[in-house]
Amino acid sequence: MSSTSPSGGAAAATPMVNPFSGLTVGNDTWLTPRYIIQALGPFDLDPATPPNMPWPTATLMLTPQDDGLAVEWPKAKFTFHNPPYGRGTELWLEKAAKHGNGITLIFARTETAGFQEFVWKHPNTTGLFFISGRLKFCRIDGTVAGSAGAPSVLVAYGAEARRRLERMAASGVIEGVLVDPPRFGAANGAALKAA
Repeated sequence: MSSTSPSGGAAAATPMVNPFSGLTVGNDTWLTPRYIIQALGPFDLDPATPPNMPWPTATLMLTPQDDGLAVEWPKAKFTFHNPPYGRGTELWLEKAAKHGNGITLIFARTETAGFQEFVWKHPNTTGLFFISGRLKFCRIDGTVAGSAGAPSVLVAYGAEARRRLERMAASGVIEGVLVDPPRFGAANGAALKAA
């Protein structure tokens, strides 16, 4: 992920407190560890790739200059992305959910409006893999950073994404729990009222 504006364009980098190590840095770029890409890939498209990514995440990697949030994600392209966290994350979740063919890595902030609407309640969500413990993202130079400030989840949108999460879970490469998304709606609400 990289620092971007809500529309996906580059945002001005401002010093911030690094939530992973407590150090002041000039940006909020935190890379997906290579082993996650290897366990789930290959991918056709990563629309949220930082510039100068030290390893490939997909065949086509869009940087903030390409504005991956503004461009169309072809339905046939199997997508991976670790969107910029913070304000604007919800826009990336909405786009991934509507695209419906890929895997998204985000913090497991299940109480947020974006998580509720574009993960829990979205019909294209086919599975969630909650990663055990705290993920260690990588710095822009590829070195491993400290533990993340929140737990992480891999969200599957579509049948192929679900299949890949199942394959990864069975392999044991990444520890965690694969769960089915809850299905909300009139039928479920009626069943709860009847009980």
